[in-house]
Amino acid sequence: MGNSFKFKIMEGINKNKKKLKVLAGNSDAQASLEFVLVIPFIILIILAVSHLGLLVYQKNILEQAAREGARIVATTNSNSKAVSCIKEVCSDLEQQKLDIKIVPESSSSRKVGDTIEVVISYSYGGSMLKVFSGGNNLIKAKSNMRMECY
Repeated sequence: MGNSFKFKIMEGINKNKKKLKVLAGNSDAQASLEFVLVIPFIILIILAVSHLGLLVYQKNILEQAAREGARIVATTNSNSKAVSCIKEVCSDLEQQKLDIKIVPESSSSRKVGDTIEVVISYSYGGSMLKVFSGGNNLIKAKSNMRMECY
């Protein structure tokens, strides 16, 4: 009785080994399945990082444009020159989505030493951002400078 019991246990172990060999022999299919399950997340991460990079790039353009616009207003006291300079710096962006404000608006109310402020808003509506936020978002940049001339 003892030997037949040992034989049955050994027989069960051998059957399990065969099953394990069959499963272990199919590692290519397992790797393919894991790849198929993981690749959508990798693509999503790559897209999110690229959209974040685009957002940072556009923010940098707006900050440079605000700085240049404030410098032109401070040195020439001309809103039209400042707006044209801002649009030139922002030539890579969609012009109709730009909103430019110069405070104080009137060139006659500015005096030497006054602080002027240029605020630029850009309505950014990247496709991934629309999915997560539900609409367009504003990127804002502003720059302050003291007037140097009338």
